[in-house]
Amino acid sequence: MIQKVLFMLSALTRLKDRSRLPLLMIWLLVMAGVSSAQADTDWPNKPLNLLVGFSPGGGADTLARLVARELESELGQPVIVRNIAGGGGIVMATSLKFAAADGYTLGMAANSAFDGMPWVAPLRYDTYDFDYLTTISQLQNALVASGNAPFSNWDEMIAYGRQHGLNYGSVSPITREVLNMVAEREGIRIRIIPMRGGMEIMNSLIGGHIDIAWSAGIHQAFLRNGKIRVIASLNDERLRTSPQQPAITELGYPMGYTGYFMFAVPKGMPAQIHERLSAALIRASQSPTVAQLAEQRMGFPNIVMSPEQLTEFIHSAAEDYRRAAADSAP
Repeated sequence: MIQKVLFMLSALTRLKDRSRLPLLMIWLLVMAGVSSAQADTDWPNKPLNLLVGFSPGGGADTLARLVARELESELGQPVIVRNIAGGGGIVMATSLKFAAADGYTLGMAANSAFDGMPWVAPLRYDTYDFDYLTTISQLQNALVASGNAPFSNWDEMIAYGRQHGLNYGSVSPITREVLNMVAEREGIRIRIIPMRGGMEIMNSLIGGHIDIAWSAGIHQAFLRNGKIRVIASLNDERLRTSPQQPAITELGYPMGYTGYFMFAVPKGMPAQIHERLSAALIRASQSPTVAQLAEQRMGFPNIVMSPEQLTEFIHSAAEDYRRAAADSAP
């Protein structure tokens, strides 16, 4: 079809009887519409790329690869996983924005990469540059320390930090802002150590290179052997895997953060492809294999949203961040 349209365009440039030009232009427009509709109907006819905003080997990467495998079964095409770590999802989201909105490239990150980051750092994208598809699971955000740390709870950590300072491992500018607020209020000197992913954070904690870190859930694999301990939940409520530790909201900080691992695509994907891709992703994310890994092995609640629910959540959170940024501006 494309070859036919190109042929007719070439013919138009050589046309001597200009009276036929309007009819031929109408024909070209019709053929272009048919070609576009046919492309939508044929989707997918080649492999898809899944951009993952985390390093290989962590909990998010493991979930993403399992969903990719289920998605291959749903769509009948390979799904190629590409890890693009950095900035808590910023590097991946930037790449995703400039990808073609044709249904062959999608991204996976925590929602903060899309709703919060654009308001705390100058970026090449904003919240409204994407369409949102679904979630895989709810994050289990926690402030964590090594099992060998000289403190085992919030009060002990504060006392230790006032005397010695704290090295804090972080993958996200948003989490740095939260800990900076804690440091200012509690009179603690905190040194921010940028990290690229959850496994790097866990290894740095266990190796004694940092004192504390924000974990979205990978820490749960290290709780049973005592290598990692939870100091506080950073969600709005206590974590179901560490119910004995308080939520940060109980400690006088109105900054509990409830987030999700989620999927997005570049803005402007054809509606028919958007509907098919989101439906396939929802089925993949709700599959028994993915649900069992998330719930039983990793401790992530397997919460799967519709595109409409996720879009509303993202846009509402973005507005909260926008207002907070405006209120704190000089």
